[in-house]
Amino acid sequence: MNDQKILEFLAERCVGFATVCGIRYEAASVGRCTLSLRLEERLLNPQGYAHGGLLATLMDVAAGSVGLFAQGKLRPMVTQSCSIHYLRPVSGPLVLAEGVCLKAGRRVAVVKVDVREEGSGRVCATGVFEQCYLDL
Repeated sequence: MNDQKILEFLAERCVGFATVCGIRYEAASVGRCTLSLRLEERLLNPQGYAHGGLLATLMDVAAGSVGLFAQGKLRPMVTQSCSIHYLRPVSGPLVLAEGVCLKAGRRVAVVKVDVREEGSGRVCATGVFEQCYLDL
C-alpha cells in the first residue's frame, strides 16, 4: 500500500473521541505518521495549556496509526502499554505528533511518539507505546 492510500485509509477511520478532540492526519507511510491538533480553549487545562490527557490521546492515536501499518500491511492492534514524559507546557496554537515504529515483531510493535508545537519545533512530550496485534 502506498503512502497516499495509507493516509486516506487512516483519515477515513478517524472517528469517535479523536474527532471530538479535533485530531487530523497530516502524513502517513509504512512505520510513520504525523498528526495535528489545533488547540481550542475547551481543550486547555485551568492554567491555559494543553491538557495532559489530550496529549496522551493524540500520542495514542499516532502510535496506533503507526502500528496498524508497521509491517507494510494492515494488522489490527491495540495499545498494550505506554510511557509518556511531559517535558514542557504546550500552548499551541498548533500541535504536531510524529510517530515512528522502532520495532515491529510478530506479536508487538514498539512505537515512539514526539509531540511538538508547530512554531518552536521543540519536543514538549515524548512517549513509547507497545501495540499488541490482534490477528495472532
